[in-house]
Amino acid sequence: MSFTGLDRPMTQPATPAADTHNAAPPADPVYLDWLWTEWQRDPHSVTEDWQTYFQGLASARLPSVTPSLSAPQSSLLQPTGGKDQTFSKLEKMIQAFRSLGHLSSHLNPLAEPPPHPDYLKPAYYGLAENNEAQYPVPGYSDQSLSIHEVYTNLKQTYTQSIGADYAHLQNPQEKLWLERRMEACENRPAFSQATKCAILQHLAAAECFEQFLHRRYLGKKRFSLEGLDALIPLIHFLADHLSGYGCEELCLGMAHRGRLSILVNFMGKPMAHLIQNFEETEYNPFDIDGDVKYHIGYAAEIQTFSQRQLAVYLAPNPSHLESVSPVIKGFVKGRQRLRADTHQRKVVPLLLHGDSAFCGQGVVTEMLNLSKLGGYSCGGSLHIVLNNQVGFTTSPQDSRSCQYATDLAKFIDSPILHVNADDPEACVWAAELACGYRHTFQKDFFIDLIGYRRHGHNESDEPAFTQPLMYQHIKQHPTALSSYSESCLKQGLLTQDELNTTRSTITAAHQQAYESVKHAHGSAGPQASVQFPARFAPALSAPKVTKLHFFTPVDTTVSSQLINQVMTALTTVPASFHVHPKITKVLNQRTEMLTKTTKKPQGSEQPGAFDWATAELLALGTLMHEHHHVRLTGQDVQRGTFSSRHATITDTQTGEPYHFFAQLGHALDQPTTGEVINSPLSELGCLGFEFGYSVAHAQTIVLWEAQFGDFANGAQIIIDQFLAASEAKWQQAASCVMLLPHGYEGQGPEHSSARLERYLQLCGGGNLQVVGCSTPAQHFHVLRRQMKRPFRKCLIAMTPKSLLRDPLCVSSLPDLTAGSFQEVLDDPYIKLAEAEQVRHVILCSGKVTYDAFKYRMQRHGDNTQHAIIRLEQLYPFPEAPLLNILERYPKVQEIIWLQEEPQNMGAWSFVRNYLEEILSTKKISYIGRKASGSTAEGSKKAHLAEQDRIIKQAFGDICLWPPPRRSS
Repeated sequence: MSFTGLDRPMTQPATPAADTHNAAPPADPVYLDWLWTEWQRDPHSVTEDWQTYFQGLASARLPSVTPSLSAPQSSLLQPTGGKDQTFSKLEKMIQAFRSLGHLSSHLNPLAEPPPHPDYLKPAYYGLAENNEAQYPVPGYSDQSLSIHEVYTNLKQTYTQSIGADYAHLQNPQEKLWLERRMEACENRPAFSQATKCAILQHLAAAECFEQFLHRRYLGKKRFSLEGLDALIPLIHFLADHLSGYGCEELCLGMAHRGRLSILVNFMGKPMAHLIQNFEETEYNPFDIDGDVKYHIGYAAEIQTFSQRQLAVYLAPNPSHLESVSPVIKGFVKGRQRLRADTHQRKVVPLLLHGDSAFCGQGVVTEMLNLSKLGGYSCGGSLHIVLNNQVGFTTSPQDSRSCQYATDLAKFIDSPILHVNADDPEACVWAAELACGYRHTFQKDFFIDLIGYRRHGHNESDEPAFTQPLMYQHIKQHPTALSSYSESCLKQGLLTQDELNTTRSTITAAHQQAYESVKHAHGSAGPQASVQFPARFAPALSAPKVTKLHFFTPVDTTVSSQLINQVMTALTTVPASFHVHPKITKVLNQRTEMLTKTTKKPQGSEQPGAFDWATAELLALGTLMHEHHHVRLTGQDVQRGTFSSRHATITDTQTGEPYHFFAQLGHALDQPTTGEVINSPLSELGCLGFEFGYSVAHAQTIVLWEAQFGDFANGAQIIIDQFLAASEAKWQQAASCVMLLPHGYEGQGPEHSSARLERYLQLCGGGNLQVVGCSTPAQHFHVLRRQMKRPFRKCLIAMTPKSLLRDPLCVSSLPDLTAGSFQEVLDDPYIKLAEAEQVRHVILCSGKVTYDAFKYRMQRHGDNTQHAIIRLEQLYPFPEAPLLNILERYPKVQEIIWLQEEPQNMGAWSFVRNYLEEILSTKKISYIGRKASGSTAEGSKKAHLAEQDRIIKQAFGDICLWPPPRRSS
């Protein structure tokens, strides 16, 4: 009986050629080298004799094979007959089992073992299975073995409950490591009685837990683990082995399936707390915060099987199943840095996936692609795929185009063990191999735990609607506990009475917890009595931040001496370094910024003239001086998309990079460092990683820059579910900064808008900070404010493009050393005595401010009827600062909101409600593009015309398209 894609027919490999594995004909060494190269490129490009010869070399399992083939001597490589020919045949059979045995393993607990194909039988290779003669088998065994012994051992090792899928590995040492361990015990180690009893205990805990909830809360969603019960002993022993290798923190990311059982039966969450979740005793009709029980996070200190202490953290996760994967990897990276875990063994990530989600959701590929990149590597992640052979109601043949759900893992050169979940000892052995492999090679390892789902996708589903045959079989299928306990009883490990006592003790404890909650009448919410380990508490218990906190000033000033010191370090390169001439010009210009002057609107001049990129580097450099780590990532961030940042430069003769931030720590004599990392072409995975990092390491300023602001669209799940909602749903604070280039400059619909409206729509309850700074000094101070505040909030920053080089967009040295971030900026060109002449206030944000200033200077001169006020912070909305500035203009008749974006985009829909509420006696008008389905014009000429129309209309010079106005 077959229910899954695991039993699909497979194309058999071609029949091996007749056994003509003779010595290669004599040839010139140069010719042999050429033949070897051609065979590696295309095996069919050489004759069959040479194909056989080279295949023998490649399969000899030597540490390395070189093209020095002029005089092969080994009889292993030159079989001439007799035992040598037999070994050659044995070698081919061994390689077939090692490469293809997993396809014939008994992996599906709901199906009979698949028949062995011919290519896994001795006769296929001209061998007699009943031949008891002993043959040396180098590369497989140190002893001579009979054909029958070799064949039996191979079947036990490669075609039972574990399918070893590792032939794709490119490192021979990794293959050899796995083969030695698997073949030495035939993938069935002799476990001690204590280990077997522990496995049985964990299976009993898993089954009794689910059955208790099924009786008490029939039909309520819990995403039961039943059918994959072996996960509980597997993860217990995995944790034990990791702790033996020096792991002190295990960080889990997983979706819903089995999550409740992991919480209670692995992490030790009190059953009473979980029952309170089911009873919803924490219900508050006036509070929409919180999340369902199978989404929330948890942390605990546990004791492993070997009596070692291990801290375990389970990350919160939304219903976007795989979105937590990059988040937990970023969290681990942050924890590793925080704990100075340079060998990446103290903090280990464990990711649990669903089979359909793993190969179906693109974030998995993005996450895997980070695994070996220097700025993202965690020293290897462990992965368990909870393979219940159905994705909601979709069968494997409808959800993937590959043989296994885990085939995607092969592109990062990781081994995979497919394991039958009805064999708990095989699962525990797979966990031991996974931990040893990670420790040895610092690479990812995958366990494909193949079981089934006893109920529907959730417990309110009827699975027989869509998989009737499968569920007829599941109803009759024994549980893992019943099968394993029967085996243990036969071995005399325990009696039936002891087994019954174990089950009844577990169930009685659950019942006691249930009754305690019922008798308490819901007097305490489940989180009230949960004490998280101190090391993880900040990730799961964010303090409430009030509106007052947001507008309490913080000191972000720095001394001019520090600015000079940081600037020197950011513009100095070793004398031996060959700098590109244009970069030399940039560095010289930055040095000159210290001595230039900035002309202020009122006519005065101040020392210093810093552009945007330089002010940003100074902000991050000064934070480094104050012992904050700096992490800036994104596509092309080292140079900067617009060739403005140049935080890393490249030697024109050697190609070696020079990282200014890496050297800045030495220049400042500070241990804190900074890193600017070019990310892969990924948004969803990379932003998730940076979010997780910022949760783990609160003293790091974590910045992620989109190449263009609209590229962040690809990370919308992370923005919606994590940045915007994590604190409200999971009490999880983060401080990730998103830098989103935004501004209408005629680049078309794709590269104009960072979709400001989307972020503003997500704002509520003080969850985010959204800014659109208009000066380098404002950008400088808002970045420093991010780390100087006593709380952490994610920051969404609309950043410029053309303003990076606009001569008006500069800030003086006093702006940096004596200023601070201002939520609202008044019109600097209007003197106090002229304020009473103002009749119209133009409110705006971002780059359009400069268009308005330039137009007023060119066309209106000293006419001060229009004041231009900038909203630098859009959320939390700065009501009081705005009203304070507006008091300067007592005779204002109209408030005009000016924006570049279409009317249905940008900030208008957001600010309008605030303006109408706090300025109810004023006329409020909108000036901008008309509502549109596209963000911007596709033509530069059309853009310039529309931009000109908007600015002129804001000053009342034209009225070609009167937008809707509101009069109070």
